[in-house]
Amino acid sequence: MSAEERLYSLAAQLKTLEAYLNELIARESTIIRFISDARLVVDAISGLASVGDDAYALLPLGVGVYIHAKVSTKDKLLVSIGSDVAIEKSKDDTISYIENRVKELENALIALNNQKQEIQMRIEGTRNEMNSMLRSVQSKGQNG
Repeated sequence: MSAEERLYSLAAQLKTLEAYLNELIARESTIIRFISDARLVVDAISGLASVGDDAYALLPLGVGVYIHAKVSTKDKLLVSIGSDVAIEKSKDDTISYIENRVKELENALIALNNQKQEIQMRIEGTRNEMNSMLRSVQSKGQNG
């Protein structure tokens, strides 16, 4: 393979690695946002104990429209477990469920960061190889 072909090949690899890194960054952002939201929900659930019997909440109807709704029970919550299925859980069980999900997501975030570091090292190595080849080609061009 000629130096020019090798450079094109490295450039293609670099482009692929950078696209993959951007995808990992987007996933990381989504996970961080979900963890933050989950922590806010735990705080809100914990705060339900301090409100009186006349607790009201805004219930989203969709497309940015809300309705005022009275919270009839503060001890039982409906928790979505996926595939449009929700189960009723106690307040403590709900908090435990959310905290377990957060731990799973934090582990996923650690794995994602490891992948990001690996990809960043590969990008750096590819760039260094390309720069080295370019310097070599330029020095041959100046000498020849």
